Amino acid sequence: MLFNNTSGMTASDWMKLEAFVDELKVADKIMLIIFAICTLVGNTLVLVATWREASLHQPNKYFVACLAVADLLVGMILEPLKANRLNLDYESMRTMSIHLCRFMVWIDTIAITASIYTLTFISFDRFMKIRKPLQYRSTMTTSKSLKIIFIIWLISTAFATYAATPHSGSIGILTTGGVICSLDHNKKKVFYTFVSVSVFFLPTVVILVMDALIFIVVHKRQKMLRNGELGQTSNDRNQRSAFLQDLKTIRMLLVVVGVFILCWGPYFIYLMLLFYGRSFIAFDNMSFSSRRGMLIADLIISKLPYFNSLCNPIIYACLDQTYRKAFKNLFQRMMCRPSSRRRQPLEAIELRPLRTR
Repeated sequence: MLFNNTSGMTASDWMKLEAFVDELKVADKIMLIIFAICTLVGNTLVLVATWREASLHQPNKYFVACLAVADLLVGMILEPLKANRLNLDYESMRTMSIHLCRFMVWIDTIAITASIYTLTFISFDRFMKIRKPLQYRSTMTTSKSLKIIFIIWLISTAFATYAATPHSGSIGILTTGGVICSLDHNKKKVFYTFVSVSVFFLPTVVILVMDALIFIVVHKRQKMLRNGELGQTSNDRNQRSAFLQDLKTIRMLLVVVGVFILCWGPYFIYLMLLFYGRSFIAFDNMSFSSRRGMLIADLIISKLPYFNSLCNPIIYACLDQTYRKAFKNLFQRMMCRPSSRRRQPLEAIELRPLRTR
């Protein structure tokens, strides 16, 4: 993001600021490389585990795999492109191929849109599973989950294709394309206002409403459980066991949603302030220390969305028992050791007596 060059700073301050900006670029590239590696490893593990482990062959787990694909695009393509762009000077950026620029905008938009919309639907899916667990099993089939995933990617593709057109004013949700991709400030303002509402603020409202409804259902079920109103039949016991398992899933979902809001909230709020609150963020007449602090804040805020893409696999590994077991089995196979579910205890091996004639 750019800052105005008018202030009361001395020539010496400007030289120090330029040197500081160069240091920040190095830090920026290092962070992007680390984030890219961690994002690639974590989300690849999620996809491989989903493919190899039968316990993850469930409709709701396919939505998590869809989220991992979107985050994988961020680590595999988006972050390397962003790191490479930091190596370019203004002249190189100005002469960059417009097709490369538009591709960067396209991949930026499709990856981020698919990631956020998938996370939004996961919240809705959790609500349906908690509210009507028996009906959920019959309605949310593998076929239906794949259709929903297809629709999410179709919407994301359409949105990204529009963003990549010259008339959109977009340089990517995470500004991967750079300022040269679009020089029309008015179009930028309209596009990023639409993006902020449709990709962050509206999905966040939906997610928070779903979480609130989930809390209401959970509170009601907990009260029934304490009062023994769920009964003692086999079916009731199964419902109780499934409900307790869902409580653990809700905890994971809340952490995922919390991390999402903490990572994306500051970015979109800052983006809107740049377009609508220039007087609030007064770059003019800033001192050297104030500008330096603003540049540091800009770096942190712009890197938080990338951090979100590497956090999701860590959250699954720490909080979801199904993924924990799947990752454990996967690592054991990689180490050429039999998985825990295939190992047979020594006591269980029956020693048959030798036959004698």
